[in-house]
Amino acid sequence: MLSPTYVFFLLLAFIVPFYMYTTVGIYFVVDFLKYLSESPFDPESFIVVGAGSGGSVVAGRLAEAGHNVILVEAGGHSPHLAHIPVLVGYNQLGPIDWQYKTEKQEDAGLAFNGVSLWPRGKVLGGSSMLNYMMYIRGHNGDYDEWADYGVEGWSWKEVLPFFKKSENFDGYIHENDQGYHGFGGPLTVQNESFSEPILEHFLAAGREKGYPTADPTGSGMDRSFSWIPASIAKGKRAGTYMAFADKYSNDNLRLVNQAQVIRVIFENKKAVGIELERFGRKEVIRTNKEIILSAGSIGTPQILMLSGIGNAAELSEHGIPLVQDTPLVGKNLQDHIFAHVPFKAPQALSKDANKLFALETVVDYFKNGKGPWTSIGGAAGTAFIHTAVNNDTRPDIQIILASFLWGLDHGLQLKHNIGMQNFAFDWFESHQRNGIIMAPVLSRPKSTGSIRLRSKNHNDHPIINANYLSSNEDLETLISAVEFCHDIVETQAFRNAGIELFAPYPPCSQHEYRSKAYYECYVRHWVQTLYHPVGTAAMGTVLDSQLRVKGIENLRVADGAAMPKLIGGNTNAPIIMIGERAADFINKDWQKASTAAKGDKTKTEL
Repeated sequence: MLSPTYVFFLLLAFIVPFYMYTTVGIYFVVDFLKYLSESPFDPESFIVVGAGSGGSVVAGRLAEAGHNVILVEAGGHSPHLAHIPVLVGYNQLGPIDWQYKTEKQEDAGLAFNGVSLWPRGKVLGGSSMLNYMMYIRGHNGDYDEWADYGVEGWSWKEVLPFFKKSENFDGYIHENDQGYHGFGGPLTVQNESFSEPILEHFLAAGREKGYPTADPTGSGMDRSFSWIPASIAKGKRAGTYMAFADKYSNDNLRLVNQAQVIRVIFENKKAVGIELERFGRKEVIRTNKEIILSAGSIGTPQILMLSGIGNAAELSEHGIPLVQDTPLVGKNLQDHIFAHVPFKAPQALSKDANKLFALETVVDYFKNGKGPWTSIGGAAGTAFIHTAVNNDTRPDIQIILASFLWGLDHGLQLKHNIGMQNFAFDWFESHQRNGIIMAPVLSRPKSTGSIRLRSKNHNDHPIINANYLSSNEDLETLISAVEFCHDIVETQAFRNAGIELFAPYPPCSQHEYRSKAYYECYVRHWVQTLYHPVGTAAMGTVLDSQLRVKGIENLRVADGAAMPKLIGGNTNAPIIMIGERAADFINKDWQKASTAAKGDKTKTEL
């Protein structure tokens, strides 16, 4: 006989995708009908490509300043269920996900057949509609370090005002964290959306290990165990399009969705328009102002290369006319990776499926915007630690605590989101469905990969070589981090809570349990993306310090691709900050140009 929880998850696995595809299909039809009667495009508009975490901010801020903006997005509006925090896992592998995946590796991610699935948002709001809503900025030293890569004006002191500009902080601020947060910005950030029962034991275990409980976006960035600040407003996901751009869509911001950009059009190395495909037809939108690429760390380098900006030899292979030889487009790919470390836990401390689907829980959410449905996918807490191999003053590992195991939904959805193989999933199933996962995340990987064109067809996903664990230092750091997670279980706080280790992982059983050889085998099996690719059109190499593509006029990049070095924290908040800075640069540049033009006109009249 089927258990009630299995029936609930079976219904969820059917109903949610059906709803998502149906809703997205309806939106597509509505957008097509609008397309049939649209007016000509104004060439005096800025063109922003991509309505994600960077592009929505740029478009919204430019519109706010009075500029005309054309915002181009490959997807459409987001279905309502995509805004419910606890259902975050059901946003992947569906119609609002690009569904990228890496090339296969033989020595990393073996529990996932060496392939890492990379969900990216194909929807208004971009990946801010797929992520786990964690609002973390990284370490202040991360931004100061960017100067070492030839990037000026991006120190912590210079970027903090732009973090605060976006933020509408909703929560208690300790006296040590005064000055770190902003109020009244478009993006609501809550101190805690829903406190998972395991959190208090996690914080207590951290204190036993010498780590204070502190705000990870403030005084806790150096070392701490903490709650998770989340971009949630009134119980719903705070996506960037809704937060920054939607309010201007009936005024001077023109939305062009269901439109995939093919290339940027140039005249004498000046960006003058874009070619795109929409509803099966190709068309050109021209501009006398700037084009801002915010298509993400995969889409942006792909568009640059399809437009003729990239490695000359690689572009020649695909028959793409060269506009500018910029060899590092698509290179310098960096990504946060983590290893899954599961533990047994009492049912009271792990995600309770029965309570999750109880009538009073559902009513509480839809009536009051509160309760377990505001949980950010079961993410419960985070920590910034220093491992035994750390030679930096900054933490080298971020731990993310999840209050569930991958078998929670009986293998119907969650395991497919990460491409977990059956032999690995069986290890989870052989224990119990009640438990927690600690995910130690490599904060500053030394390994780098690349994005390369698969063909000159814009519909073909590019080749993603993640190159995980190619640096031995990355492997050593993650081994030490997994050991640290196992040590946490031996704290009094976790012992009292009834947290226990899993039995040894069978594919590594040839090694002595908890030996270095065992941990190396374990990490190579369980390492996986945290969905934070950056650096593929970086400042200092491809871009200048004001996000302009070097050697090209009127073309900028405003997304994670612009980062010269990955920061030690979740990337959504920093990408929003990059969008804020891009808009500020553009507004100031065009204000100067306007002032100069008025001055020339006055001189002529005199």
